[in-house]
Amino acid sequence: PEIADKWRHGPAVTLALEMPETMPADGKLPIRVVMTANKVGHDFPTGPLDIIQSWIELYVYDENGNEVFSTGKRDERNMIEEGSFLFKAEPVDQYGNLIDRHNLWEMVGVRFRRALFPGYSDTVEYVVDCMGATGVGEKPPLATELKDVEEFAIETLEPTGKYEIVASLQYRKVDQFLIDFLLGEDSGLSAPVVEMARVTGSVAVDAGDEQAAAGETVPAAPAGR
Repeated sequence: PEIADKWRHGPAVTLALEMPETMPADGKLPIRVVMTANKVGHDFPTGPLDIIQSWIELYVYDENGNEVFSTGKRDERNMIEEGSFLFKAEPVDQYGNLIDRHNLWEMVGVRFRRALFPGYSDTVEYVVDCMGATGVGEKPPLATELKDVEEFAIETLEPTGKYEIVASLQYRKVDQFLIDFLLGEDSGLSAPVVEMARVTGSVAVDAGDEQAAAGETVPAAPAGR
C-alpha cells in the first residue's frame, strides 16, 4: 500500500489493438497488436529465452461466431503453431546448429533474439483476408475444358456486419519440445500456460460504400490504445 501511488495499474505487459474503425466487405483487415512493458523491471520474458516462451494468440470472428483467422494456437501435442509471434532466443553452436535442449555449454552465439525492454513497446502486425468470410470478392476463372469441371457444394458464410478481434499474451516456463526430449513424448506432461493479458475490439463492415464495392480500402484512423 505504501507504494501504491508509484506502482502502475494493470498487467505486467499490456496489450492494445490498432485497426480501422470500418472496412470494406471484400477487403483485408489490418491489425496491429502493441505490447508494452508496464511494470517489468527487466527484459520480458526474463531468461533463459531458449526454453521460456511467451507469444501472441489472436482470433478474428465474424458476428455469427465463425472463426475467420487465428494464430498462436497450440496443436494436440501442445506445440505452438509455426508463424506465431514469439518472444524467444535461438542460440547456436559452432556449426550453426540450433541449441534446443538447453545445452548452453555448446553455445557460441545467437541467431535470433526478441524480448521486450523495460518501459518499451513492441508490435506485431497482421493482415487478414476477409473476402472468403463474407462470400463476396473476385470470382475464380471458369474452367476451359471439360476435364477441369467438377461439381461440389460450398457452404457460404452469411455476410457479416462486423468482426470481433481477441488478442492475448500467453506464457509458459518450459517449451514442449524440451519436455518431450527429457521425459518422452508419451509422458503426457506439459508446462502450464498462463494468460498474462487480453484485449478485444471490433471492426464494422461497410458493405454499402461505393469504394468498398470497388474493392478499394477506405482509410480510417486507428482505434485508440
